[in-house]
Amino acid sequence: MTTPLGQISLLADEYGLRQLTLSVYHPFEPSREWQHDPRALHRYKTQLFEYLSGQRTEFSLPLCPEGSPFQCRLWQQIQQIPYGDTCTYRELAAALGEPHMLSAVSMACNMNPIPIIIPCHRVLNEHHQVGDYRYGAELKHALLALEQGEPLEGPA
Repeated sequence: MTTPLGQISLLADEYGLRQLTLSVYHPFEPSREWQHDPRALHRYKTQLFEYLSGQRTEFSLPLCPEGSPFQCRLWQQIQQIPYGDTCTYRELAAALGEPHMLSAVSMACNMNPIPIIIPCHRVLNEHHQVGDYRYGAELKHALLALEQGEPLEGPA
């Protein structure tokens, strides 16, 4: 799908969305085994477009990210961060009851297979600054600004 962020590829099956890839940041080549079915992806695309246009603050989609039990627990916790709000990696680790696993929290955020919908862009470093982000600080700033009411601009 074409968005203000460039091409986004979605991968879903009967269990839910498994992957969202921002192609401008990470080239994506679908497997030949996959079947393209726009009808099956319609609800994902609709809610994503609504979010990117500032009309949606929560997603109501089945998600099925693949990861370790710790990663999946973390990604579920990230989904609890309210729209327009942020938390730090340290606060996230504490919320999981794993305050000593700060590096693991940071790495799991970076491995998030469904960015935007699992809003890892809402997680900041200990100084409440953007810090590292798999898709670049510019995109993280843009998504946080979107959640503060600013229109989304495409990649430079």
